[in-house]
Amino acid sequence: MAHSYNDIARWEEVIEQGIKYKEDYGQAKRWPVYRDYGRGKFPGFAGSSQGILPYNLTHSMMRGMVPNVYFRNPYITVSGRNKPGLEIQSKVVEATINWILGEIGIKETFKTMVQDCYYTDRGIAKVGYDGIWSDIAKMGEGGEREARDTGIPMDAASKKGGRIEYNVNAKPGMPWVSRIIADSFIVPFGVRTLSDCPWADHVVYRELEDVKASKMYENTAGLKGTHLELTSKNSEKAKFYQELSKHADIVEIHEIRDFKKKEIKSFVPGYDKWIRRPREDVLQIEGLPFIDFTFNEDLEYYWGPSDVQIIEPQQLEVNEARTQAMKHRRIALVKFLVERKGIDPDEADKMLTEDVGPYIFTNGKPAEIVSLLQPHIPPDLVQWTDVVRSDVRELLGSGRQQLGEAPSGRRTAREMDIVNTANEIRMDERRDIVADALIKVVRKINQIIFERWTSDRIVQVVGVDAARYWVQYKGADNKEEYDYKVDVESMTPRTKSLKRREIVELIQAVGKNPRANVDYLMKMLLREYDWIDAMKVLPEAQETQNGAISQQDFQKQQKELQGDSGKLRSRAGANAEKIGSFF
Repeated sequence: MAHSYNDIARWEEVIEQGIKYKEDYGQAKRWPVYRDYGRGKFPGFAGSSQGILPYNLTHSMMRGMVPNVYFRNPYITVSGRNKPGLEIQSKVVEATINWILGEIGIKETFKTMVQDCYYTDRGIAKVGYDGIWSDIAKMGEGGEREARDTGIPMDAASKKGGRIEYNVNAKPGMPWVSRIIADSFIVPFGVRTLSDCPWADHVVYRELEDVKASKMYENTAGLKGTHLELTSKNSEKAKFYQELSKHADIVEIHEIRDFKKKEIKSFVPGYDKWIRRPREDVLQIEGLPFIDFTFNEDLEYYWGPSDVQIIEPQQLEVNEARTQAMKHRRIALVKFLVERKGIDPDEADKMLTEDVGPYIFTNGKPAEIVSLLQPHIPPDLVQWTDVVRSDVRELLGSGRQQLGEAPSGRRTAREMDIVNTANEIRMDERRDIVADALIKVVRKINQIIFERWTSDRIVQVVGVDAARYWVQYKGADNKEEYDYKVDVESMTPRTKSLKRREIVELIQAVGKNPRANVDYLMKMLLREYDWIDAMKVLPEAQETQNGAISQQDFQKQQKELQGDSGKLRSRAGANAEKIGSFF
């Protein structure tokens, strides 16, 4: 039967097809099993000596990979694109976006996304504004100001008062980035990337009471809770949902972002009315309001093989090898074969005492009465475990050093450099993938604030003289195209130490040159020290000690300073000497 485009029955059919796409080509049904491996839950492990002896390669490889990939202290460098004269504006945008990233907890979000990618091969996030469930298409300046005054995002307040939204990283009048678990994300069957995706479905679970109290939803009078424990295809997840809904009814909501129509709409399976009727989706900026990344790109399908899927055979094999070694160890414990009545029980107890050199009397010749049995553990079992671990490291591109292990045998510095370089090439690819995703987030956030920040904002900016200024601006003041860069190499301790030394040398060498961009060098240096607040080290500009200045006045002052080489040399040199002496 043919359905109209926005018929709920049609969307239920295409979404069901999208779920099948994920299960058949992304092994989605096994994702809960993969996560259980990371938790130490393996088939046959009973938590006692009666079960298998697992060796958790899944967990150890994740713990070794994640710190090498996600950004512990992400910093975005901004520069103008295809237009001269954007240097000062770039400074304001750079200061703003880096402050925002800290405010919205981007580090924690991306760390979780990297782990998601390890288990499901997709790290996914949604970019939004104000509340997680805010309908910003209906927001005016008055409503946004009210949200900031109350501290509760638009539509995060119940019709009767109180909150119905609980994500502390979603703040009034602020962009946000929220991680989406791959299990709750559906794309059309056959789509390969988000770049060519006509729609995406984010499945969310909310309390029925909150849904009915929300100002955003409609047609909720006849809505009932969803029996998630009956719809889940995983028994453990069914138990989780059963417990979750014990004291509150939970509703399964499908929030569809339709790129074809530039619409957003929401429905509940089995309910014949839209609870959010199709309307314009203002968050569709440069595509759908989602970003994603994958470490094992599939050339045909959106859902590729995850790291855990790739190493699962080795994980199960090493569990079996360790279990066999455990059983051999038990067999190999010293045992005594004693002729019946050949030794009294009291004398036998002396064989197990801690006393040195006890006299033990037998009822006959000892050699004929007692025999020692001590099988050995096959050394191949231990060596086989090392072989399997080596296979896993090769599959994931991680060396012993990156897992915190010392290499076996003697190695020269040259040999270690070659090994580290080969490993860094593979890890750099993953860092670069995560960096590209972060840049996409930044682009979307900036487009949002250029449009939505219509009232005055204040941010601290580092000027050309390496002093900090308080600058007042509106989003539209900086609506231009910019280039963004994340320093991927700044993550490794070895690189950070080298960069610190080189930057200090550069500051001291060019600090008094009026043409040198000293503020850039100082910011780069301070970023290499995670424990330093750069804005507290740099001196405050005398122009803003009594209050913020407008962005227009800041641009004018900076251009005048650049034109006065003597004044700029004096300020920049003094600040450079302060920073140089500090380090």
